[in-house]
Amino acid sequence: MKSGKKHLLDEEFTDGAQGATKVPAVDNTPKRTMTKPLLLLGCVVAAMLLGAMLPVSYSLELEYAISLTVFAVATNLLLGFGGLVSFGQGIFYGIGAYTIALGWMHHSLSFWEAMAVAPIAGAAASVLMGLVALRTRRLYFALLTLAFSQLAYVIVEEQYGFTSGANGIFGALVPDWLASPRNSFFFVLAISVVSLLIMAKIVSSPYGLVLRSIRDNRERAEALGVNVFRHQLVAMAISGFFCAVAGTMFVIYSQSSYPDLFLWTSSGIPVFMVVIGGMYTFLGPALGAIVYELAHHFLIAHTQDWQLVLGVVLLVIVLFRPDGLAGTFDFVRSRKLRRSNSKTEAN
Repeated sequence: MKSGKKHLLDEEFTDGAQGATKVPAVDNTPKRTMTKPLLLLGCVVAAMLLGAMLPVSYSLELEYAISLTVFAVATNLLLGFGGLVSFGQGIFYGIGAYTIALGWMHHSLSFWEAMAVAPIAGAAASVLMGLVALRTRRLYFALLTLAFSQLAYVIVEEQYGFTSGANGIFGALVPDWLASPRNSFFFVLAISVVSLLIMAKIVSSPYGLVLRSIRDNRERAEALGVNVFRHQLVAMAISGFFCAVAGTMFVIYSQSSYPDLFLWTSSGIPVFMVVIGGMYTFLGPALGAIVYELAHHFLIAHTQDWQLVLGVVLLVIVLFRPDGLAGTFDFVRSRKLRRSNSKTEAN
């Protein structure tokens, strides 16, 4: 049992990727064990340097892209690892943002108090939605989460006296030192890195392995005594928690909250990011989030038909590389490793 679990962990970056060449764990474990932490550390150092050196406008855009990595990876806990297509994650993203905004507006809560409450509120709301939505499967689950998203949007938009309606909430929602673009960049980077590390630990834990087994074969997991409903409900709570964390970082970036955060389109954006980056890898959605947001920013500045361009890119990825950008990189790396092993055996 231990060897099988180790094999699953070794295959984290190829699990479920269509067309990827499987390489025996004995051959590649040492390389991947060293490569993953070094790659993550290199990305963090590169982000810190860019945040310190880029003009403020570019560092703000990069800050927003980094915050979206948490949103995308949290969504992928359901989509890629849990097999649950949810169009309701924007609810918890909006809850994270509105907890800070409403706490400032009505209850004089400090930013830090509201930021501590927001993830808990997101997880609680996710559990409530899961208690209903998880009674259904597949398409019906997706449609039900979509309905919840639209319901939340209508409620927030119509409660003008409490939420300011369609006008949203704007103001000094963050402390003065955090309003500085440079300070906010490093703060968002730190929160994002910690959040990703926690989610990585969850995915690689025995719970994460069971969740993937439910995704692959629900009936077999149930036959082995796994409480599928409970595991999926916990996954929704974890995802809602970190989606709300991403929502709090949106407030740091924009110093505002508005009802559109609850729209189903806001829930669809992280799904696009997951597909672009690769839903069967952990860091793939993070890569997809950065690529999506930077491409989105570039296209808006150069063409009015940016949605058409992004749609074509998404279509090409779905048709030709359904395992996303991370899956493509892994496929190339696996082929190189296989050729190297073949040459070694030949010699």
